[in-house]
Amino acid sequence: DEAFPAVELAKSVGRAGATFPAVYNAANEQAVEAFHEGRLGFLGIVDTVRAVVDLHESPQELTVETLAEAEAWARRTADRLIAAE
Repeated sequence: DEAFPAVELAKSVGRAGATFPAVYNAANEQAVEAFHEGRLGFLGIVDTVRAVVDLHESPQELTVETLAEAEAWARRTADRLIAAE
């Protein structure tokens, strides 16, 4: 839905499964924090999360370790994208 792009993105992430939901969540947390700190505009939240999800390549094997690595990667990537704005 064009009015709520985050909803459709969340649905697609849920369908993709694997580490994508963790990446979505971690990127969202970083973007929302940046918004609250005045470093990112409101509309930049979804744009940042989408960019991080688009860059993500899920590992072949889903383990606690690969999940933690994907989450850490998503946070670093979101922070890098936000800093570049």
